[in-house]
Amino acid sequence: MKFFFFKNRINFLFIFISIVCIISVLGIENISLTSTSWLYGKNDSALFQLGWYFFQNDIWRFPIGKNPNYGEAISSSIVYTDSIPIFAFLFKLAKPLIPSNFQYFSFWYFLCFYFQLFFSFKIIKNFTGSDLYSFIGAIFFIVSPIFLFKINWHGSAAMGGLLLCGIYLSLTKKINEAKFQWISLIIISSLVEYSSTIILLSIYSMLRIFNFQYNRTDTLKLIKDFSLILILLLLTLYISGYFEIRTVDTLGVGFGTYKLNLLSPFDPAANGISWSLFLPDIILDRAEELEGFNYFGLGQILIIFFSLIFFIIKRKKDYLLNIKNKKKIKIFIFVSIIMTLWALSNQISFGTHTLVEIPLNKYVLAAFSIAKNTGRMFWIVNYFLLTLSIIILYQCFSKKKSILILSLFLFIQIIDILPGIKNRLNFFTPNVVEDKIILKDPIWENLFKKYKILKTTYPISWPKPFMRLAYSIEKFNLEKTNLVIQARIDRKAAAELRYNTYNNFRRKILSSNTIYVIDSLGHLRNLKYIFKNDDVGFFYRDNFWIMIPNTKNKMSISDKKLFIKIDSKTLKIDEIKKLLFKEEDNYYGFGWSHNSTKQGVWSEGFHSTLLFNIVPNEKDLKLIISYKPYITKKNTTLEFDIYVNNIFNNKVKVSESMNNKKLEILIKRENINDNQVIIDFKFKNPTSPYEVLESPDARKLGILINNIELKINK
Repeated sequence: MKFFFFKNRINFLFIFISIVCIISVLGIENISLTSTSWLYGKNDSALFQLGWYFFQNDIWRFPIGKNPNYGEAISSSIVYTDSIPIFAFLFKLAKPLIPSNFQYFSFWYFLCFYFQLFFSFKIIKNFTGSDLYSFIGAIFFIVSPIFLFKINWHGSAAMGGLLLCGIYLSLTKKINEAKFQWISLIIISSLVEYSSTIILLSIYSMLRIFNFQYNRTDTLKLIKDFSLILILLLLTLYISGYFEIRTVDTLGVGFGTYKLNLLSPFDPAANGISWSLFLPDIILDRAEELEGFNYFGLGQILIIFFSLIFFIIKRKKDYLLNIKNKKKIKIFIFVSIIMTLWALSNQISFGTHTLVEIPLNKYVLAAFSIAKNTGRMFWIVNYFLLTLSIIILYQCFSKKKSILILSLFLFIQIIDILPGIKNRLNFFTPNVVEDKIILKDPIWENLFKKYKILKTTYPISWPKPFMRLAYSIEKFNLEKTNLVIQARIDRKAAAELRYNTYNNFRRKILSSNTIYVIDSLGHLRNLKYIFKNDDVGFFYRDNFWIMIPNTKNKMSISDKKLFIKIDSKTLKIDEIKKLLFKEEDNYYGFGWSHNSTKQGVWSEGFHSTLLFNIVPNEKDLKLIISYKPYITKKNTTLEFDIYVNNIFNNKVKVSESMNNKKLEILIKRENINDNQVIIDFKFKNPTSPYEVLESPDARKLGILINNIELKINK
């Protein structure tokens, strides 16, 4: 037994360090596998836990990753909640043995730290043979900013150990002999997080190509091996639920945005946090700082710089010219160059300046959009540069000197990134659920005992109320919800769900066992107009509105007073109002959607509603709308009818697309009640960009309204 512990002393040391690290990240109270409240904070962990909560409480289905209660009509699978699918499958099998409030994410974070140490140690030890030097080098990897930035923020993407395992296989094994290890690694990565799979599959493919010999035997072998890995990977993806959404919906918007900047390795800022005590923030695009974050750290910058200098100065030394596996290192340098170019995307930027921008065909862009967060492609290059620098440093000096120099660089690294470490680690202080996402009003407990389905009036992939309600969804054991966050969503299903939801509201069809979370003030105004004379309760609690059928008599005096004050926004005469979807106090009800971050709102679906009040007057009015119809070469006309306060007003047919088209709607005084105007647009043939092969956007678009103006009709 003593021999066993001595032989594995490094592994036991890594286990101890990993436990200390995970306690520092989460707080000692939260390493328990039955502690879940800490997962419901500002980061993405609420998504992971809630996806797992619904998955474990559902029956087994096929594909086994199917998760229909998390999202209902827009549900997909456990893989799109970043819930570490491989663990979800294993622990669902063990459901009879685990408590109902079980979570495995604290254990996952422990493994992240452990494998970060384990594989970095193995790589360095393979080239140096020194346990102490390799241990110091391994510490460099667990204080890597790109690793600590993701830990306890986006846990599934924090598995740098997978990438380090890929580097280990690349530098220490013959690619042909290690193919089954590579296949296993790629398959496992697909059950963890897709970015790692894309990186590892790309690395493996390039290594096979670089080592390819042009003869019949190797050609057949290459085809056979790639066929094997493709079949196994596709089978794994299918069984785990990757294909529960349309293939086109796996394409993410953001290629060329969530990318690496040439200055990213030297920019310590990410998500409002500085990771350097010494280096200043470099102004980059926010998306580059978030997904392109690749700060080396001052210690890593210095070790890369000095290793390069030492290598050049001592280039004639035999021990540098004959570094073990030199060919593998050379090949991986070429691989790193390709991965760096991929990370930079088609828009290469130096700080705020764009140096090169390559226009891409939309189909090429779609292919690259499978991995929209291209900044992550540089992670493996980041780790490789650190690995190579540590190896060169050891070869340039004696063992004692190299240990001292590496320790100095590590000390500089830790001191430099202390601001980031302090932000990320809690140093044994419990990481508790934030007070602002705990529902405090006593009504919730009573409601959630009776109503086990929670729905939003605006089902999308990232609804605003999610973070406020996620903790309570698990706490009160709700059974279904469409108030969900998913990494990928079936855009067509989500669009159709919105249309069906609004259509049911207009027809006054509500589910009796459901609480509706009202997404916006515009939706609340529209719902008040529809249900003002019906037995529907509206409740304002914990800073948002909910609607429940057959509960009007349960509204408190405060609810009633606040609800009476809810009224359409007044549109003044001769005032031009520019529309922006993100504005809370607006003029639009159901049936409108965003125009990305630009001005204007798109009508979405077959029925869209504008609501506003007018200043009392005795004259007819006209509403002037500046708009752009959604017309392309494949949908050459757009037809819609206009109703004013439920009275037919006009039929419109547009056959050309241009900005700032003018639409005038006559509003007769005798048709106005209580100074309120409801404009309904009923579209006959709205079309989605997906249907005309413009983009994966499945929203059925009609008109983009830029601004509106009310005038007296003369």
